[in-house]
Amino acid sequence: MKLGASLSQRQTQKLVMTQDLRQSIELLSLSTLELSDKIQNELLENPLLDEVGVDEKTKMPELFSIDEVKRLEKLNHEKSTDVNWQDTYSLEGPRSYDTEASDRNQKYIESSTRGETLEEHLLSQLRMIKLTKLEFEIGEVLISMIDDKGFITDDLGLVSKEMGYPETKVRRVLQVINELDPIGIGARDMQETLLIQGKILFPDSILLHQLIGEFLSDLEKVDYKKIAKNLKITEEEILSLARLIKKLEPYPATTYQGRKIDYVVADVVVKEVGNEFNIFINDEWLPKLSIQEEYRELLNHKLPPKEKEYFQTKFSSAQWLIRSIQQRRQTLQRVVSCIIDFQVDFFRGGIGFIKPLTLKEVAEKLNLHESTISRITTNKYIQTNWGIFELKWFFSSGVKSAEGGKESSKKIHEIIRNLVKDEDENNPLSDQDIVELMEKKGIEIARRTVAKYRKVLRILPSNERKRISSLKG
Repeated sequence: MKLGASLSQRQTQKLVMTQDLRQSIELLSLSTLELSDKIQNELLENPLLDEVGVDEKTKMPELFSIDEVKRLEKLNHEKSTDVNWQDTYSLEGPRSYDTEASDRNQKYIESSTRGETLEEHLLSQLRMIKLTKLEFEIGEVLISMIDDKGFITDDLGLVSKEMGYPETKVRRVLQVINELDPIGIGARDMQETLLIQGKILFPDSILLHQLIGEFLSDLEKVDYKKIAKNLKITEEEILSLARLIKKLEPYPATTYQGRKIDYVVADVVVKEVGNEFNIFINDEWLPKLSIQEEYRELLNHKLPPKEKEYFQTKFSSAQWLIRSIQQRRQTLQRVVSCIIDFQVDFFRGGIGFIKPLTLKEVAEKLNLHESTISRITTNKYIQTNWGIFELKWFFSSGVKSAEGGKESSKKIHEIIRNLVKDEDENNPLSDQDIVELMEKKGIEIARRTVAKYRKVLRILPSNERKRISSLKG
């Protein structure tokens, strides 16, 4: 075969994204708070932009903590079981340990005094301990390495080499830090921090220390038989020890009150007036932008090439931002209106009336691309009569009903949660029992689908729920 270079023509189609188009797309996915930050940055960087009506700001939006949003989304449902190990601890990572916020006004939050950080809190305690100058320096480095959960995951051998100190000395200082408040801070992982807390708070409970150190993963699986066989104790004793472990904090940094609380703003508020729904885009408090007239007129004058290019670039950027903000607002209003049309039964009757909905259905109705719908519903929250929800929450798959239609997976979750909540604790429902009860409600669902949804809801299998019930009794 003869090889050689040659010239040829090929016709292809591809999307060429200009900088303005790229920025316009990025603007769609910003939340209202992120958009506010974006506007403030542009006001600082672009001299042509001016803020209109800065004399008196419109009333600030109501803020909701992330934890509160999750609580409202679940509509205050109780946990499926009183003693559910997976709902408390998991070796894979934290569930949710944020405290609910009481601050609702942004001005109050911004004017409140800054709390002591966790690092400052630990260093202030370290200064009260009799340490050498070298040991205190090691302590400062170790405290700076603590992550948001309260762990130090870096290899201490490598850390001691980088600092040029003996590893034994580094470990001794770390042991001192482990005993500071909050107890167990600076451990390698959840298991180690629980063990440290157990030894300090329950020093005489050797079985507790052994349970945490050797059988924590089995405890998470509720495999009490295996633990009882190895420790040579009864399952009732294991449950008693498990209750002690639940009093410990698996992620010590999250207990410190000085940490920052994440807030969300309801980007859209929907209110029912009569038989119609009014949509309010919650952006009235955002800065209103315009282009300064003196700079606009300056572009009509003869300027040096570099200055003219600079002002033209800034002028185009300012025009783009003003147009894009308006376009984002219109797109958000259209998408929310479309979601209400599809989910009108939910907005009138609550979560039990949610229907399956896909991005494609909304995109086709609005004659927009699916990616546009995905971006405009990202990081956006909507306030309804039934609580605060992410816009993404309204999109879910469907399960076939007996009438030939489809029921939303969110509705199925709700039914399963309520069935388990109301079951006889001594005779819990199996997955097959739930399938049969669903059929009576006109919903066809496979047993494996029930098992999948049950895992999503973090509900234990029936045999484990029965075991926990018997131990409680």
